[in-house]
Amino acid sequence: MPHPKFEVIRRLYRQTCGYCGVTESAVGSEMTVDHFMPRVAGGSDELDNLVYACWKCNQFKHDFWPGPDDLAHQHRILHPLLDDLDIHLHPNEETGRLEGLTATGRFHIAALRLNRPQLVKYRLGQQLQQMLQEKHRLLELQIDELRKTIAAQEQYLAALQAQIDRLRSTQ
Repeated sequence: MPHPKFEVIRRLYRQTCGYCGVTESAVGSEMTVDHFMPRVAGGSDELDNLVYACWKCNQFKHDFWPGPDDLAHQHRILHPLLDDLDIHLHPNEETGRLEGLTATGRFHIAALRLNRPQLVKYRLGQQLQQMLQEKHRLLELQIDELRKTIAAQEQYLAALQAQIDRLRSTQ
């Protein structure tokens, strides 16, 4: 039975795993609702404690909640909406791997196994798709410019032809 706030969380996260970024269409199914602070650690069903997560990320996170030793080493999971992920994580566009910029970022990546081969392949595929879309957009702009150039050249040729016709008629 799905979580009572399933649809709200699903829309909030735009059908995307809050931890690894895969979409429902990429995994071929809906995902699950994770309690960021697990219920066993006192977590609630408030919206800011619920994360839309793929099954693998939810499985890897499970009931993790940082204890004092974890916090002393900055070992905690990042909240997808409440933490500034750019401070902690950087996607390497050449390799498709996530790189931790902080101890927390490195722990987050390791704990959720965010560099598993399937995710690296997914990220590289997403980058390729974005590059192709950008190339398509640029080609469309070039086509528009070429159409304008052709139209201007056709007007110029028509004007030249009119001058030639006038010159021939006066001879």
